[in-house]
Amino acid sequence: MLVATTAHQALGTVAVRAFAALRILHVAYLVGYVVVWRSWYTIHPAGLAPAVAMAVWGVVFALVVLALGRLPRLLVAGNVLLAAAVGAGAALCLPAQSTGGTGTWVFSASTHAAVVAAWACRRRAFTGVVVLLVTAFLTGGAAAQVTLDGEATGANQTPLVRALISAVLLVGIATLFRVAIVRLGVIATDADTRLGTAAAERQAADVTAARRRDRRERERMLHDTVLNTLTGIAWGGGVRDRPGTVLTAEQCRYAIDAVRTMLDGTAAATRDLTGPMLRVVAVARSRGLRVDVPPLAATDLPAEVVRALAGAAQELLANVHRHAGTNQATLAVTVGPGRGVRVIVADEGRGFLAQDVPADRLGLARSVHARLAEVGGQATIRSEPGRGTTAELAWTPAGASQAASAGRAEPPAPPARAEPAGQVGPGGHGGPDGPDRPDRPGAGAEPVGRAAPSPGWVPSGTSAAELRDSYAAGLRRTVSVAAAVWFGCTAVVLVATLPSSRSVVLSVGCWCGMALLVAVAAGMSRRRPLRRHEALVLVALGLVITVVVGLGTVPTWPGTSTGGPPSRINTWPVLVLPVLLALVAVSRLFAAWLVAIAATVAVLGVLVLTAADAGGGPATGAGSGGTGPLALAQLLAATNGQVALQIMVAMGGPVLRRTADQVARALEEETARAALEQSERAVRADRERGLATIQQEVLPMLEAVADGLLDPRDQAVRDRCARHAAAIRRTLVLGAAGAAGALGELAPAVVGARAHGLEVEVRVVGEPRHIPPAVYERLAEVLPGMLWDASAAGTGGAVLTLIGEPAGGQLFLTYRAAVCPAGTAPAPHLAAGGEVGHAEILTISTDVEDNQTCVEIAWSAVDQPTGPP
Repeated sequence: MLVATTAHQALGTVAVRAFAALRILHVAYLVGYVVVWRSWYTIHPAGLAPAVAMAVWGVVFALVVLALGRLPRLLVAGNVLLAAAVGAGAALCLPAQSTGGTGTWVFSASTHAAVVAAWACRRRAFTGVVVLLVTAFLTGGAAAQVTLDGEATGANQTPLVRALISAVLLVGIATLFRVAIVRLGVIATDADTRLGTAAAERQAADVTAARRRDRRERERMLHDTVLNTLTGIAWGGGVRDRPGTVLTAEQCRYAIDAVRTMLDGTAAATRDLTGPMLRVVAVARSRGLRVDVPPLAATDLPAEVVRALAGAAQELLANVHRHAGTNQATLAVTVGPGRGVRVIVADEGRGFLAQDVPADRLGLARSVHARLAEVGGQATIRSEPGRGTTAELAWTPAGASQAASAGRAEPPAPPARAEPAGQVGPGGHGGPDGPDRPDRPGAGAEPVGRAAPSPGWVPSGTSAAELRDSYAAGLRRTVSVAAAVWFGCTAVVLVATLPSSRSVVLSVGCWCGMALLVAVAAGMSRRRPLRRHEALVLVALGLVITVVVGLGTVPTWPGTSTGGPPSRINTWPVLVLPVLLALVAVSRLFAAWLVAIAATVAVLGVLVLTAADAGGGPATGAGSGGTGPLALAQLLAATNGQVALQIMVAMGGPVLRRTADQVARALEEETARAALEQSERAVRADRERGLATIQQEVLPMLEAVADGLLDPRDQAVRDRCARHAAAIRRTLVLGAAGAAGALGELAPAVVGARAHGLEVEVRVVGEPRHIPPAVYERLAEVLPGMLWDASAAGTGGAVLTLIGEPAGGQLFLTYRAAVCPAGTAPAPHLAAGGEVGHAEILTISTDVEDNQTCVEIAWSAVDQPTGPP
């Protein structure tokens, strides 16, 4: 059978299995009924043939349903037609004493056909099925009333009246089951809606987290390669002679490879730290740093951990080369007993004091501390002036588990405060980070706090738990309503059995007491699960009322009344006990439920066995004080009714909960696959936008330097590198803590504009997280052209204001220049010469007054897609 992937499919799975189980139970009950009435079926072999045919049909029905996992229409139709046939011919299939009553296999077959039709048929078809079954049942009772004489009927003088009462109960059962199905369908729809919403939100959160991780990795790559290379050329370090020029060319090629590898997505993933560490050492040695490396042990680490450790070690060695005042360092890797790993980078350079580290540095804050924290590791740096610096990178599986349990939050950033001398947080290694500021070399913490998890994030397992709780609450409410309505139907049985009561007042009083009991129990179960002591008291009181009513029942002999046959359990409380037990079952009180079922069957059995004369009365010749087949058949029918309803509830509850796990797990896997595909597309687009300026302007210049076409000692080249480095650095700094950081994917456009000499002041109002992802995507397309227009207008600076609110937002770009006449609205460009795409979700207007140009882009959050672009 296929695993259910929606709540509706889960409900269908439960129903199919329950119907098959009910059919098997009916076969067992039918066999028991024939055994109890074996003397009659021995004399009437023609009545045995329908019973055998119904038993065979029951087995076939169950096998086909379980094999197919569904209810074929032909099977449902055959079930109804066969039940109608035996109902109409009940006088030929049943002993006269049982004809028309509820304690027969014919009534059980009609009930099964009705509840199956309630599930499988539409409203009109279901109504037709109920009418057919009721008509057939009444036809059978009428035929028995006409054809059987008084001696043959024994104690059953009015089979038609009994058939009418049974028909009312049949309609009640079918209708209540239909109502229950509708209510459970509403629950399933609600569950599907909530699961779908949770899945969409989780997918959006996963994609957002992937984009954030990639953005951080881009920033680290830019800082560790491009920014360092540009700053080195701008400072003129190491290029005064030919060997220095060769080293600069190698650094340029390394930066170019890093950018193109990220753009192409061709970075290799490995679980062994040895290869990446050896490459890190080779890069450091190519820069003139002597690195002593003891033999490296093989590791089996997650690929992201390998990348984080290698990237952090590379930054540490770069800092030794730049700031430690020594050309020698050591790098060691040790593997712990729990398969954790430690990387030690040490030097005997000048060292430094933590309090001397400025608070606006990027180097180790992002490239080391944040990188390790993101994968559940930790970086510790110890340094004192004149005693060198030792950095330890540690990672353990336990730390990774804690990081994963933190959800899709931003990784914890190092503290903004400087730590005491001797143990440094996000400061510099061997000295401050030089490339962060050419005018003041230094290193420090990046003041970034822990971001809150995405509001749409659903922790693993929550969807399944919510679906289970939803089904449990829905089952309780459904059974509560059914219990109250079903109890109302017993009024018909009460009226019909009053002639068999010793005291009418006592019978009516017991009925009112049971009504109060059912009302209280249903009300409590509707609000919350019953507690164990409440359930036991509930069932105990129900059994007491059943015993009182049973002991108050007297035989009704032929010719004296039109009441039912004599039996202490052929009473209305026996019809109420199953729903009381169902209220216990839906409260998930398994032990109390088993005790209640055992007590119920025991009480019914005692009532039957202690009956004065439960046989067929004088007409059957049964002796006084015996327990004839009629009473035993009624006991069997009562037990069958108890078990049948419990199958629907007790089997439905666990199966629903188990299927809920399957639904949530399947949905989670589907969501993860969709999020992965969407993340890959979004990350590729982000990289193309985020690295566009680098690819178009920085890489060609670095290639020219690497190929010897540009001399890194040329002042013009150094000035160009300084401008690009300043633009990148400013974006990295502001991207963490300033207003530009709130721009998210719009920041690359600002970087490109600054690289072209346009000073852009960024202002953010409200919460940019309210901006729909689709709007962000369109703004990322439009903004570069707007900034291009501002730069081409000859203005020296511009102000970019971003307003994000739940209902919508605006983006304003203002600058002093006469771009166009007042009142006109030129179409912004994606870049020079390109038109805006998909601008229909944006409202763009331009206003020019006193040489002040203001371009406004507005949008509404209404009807915008909620998922990431």
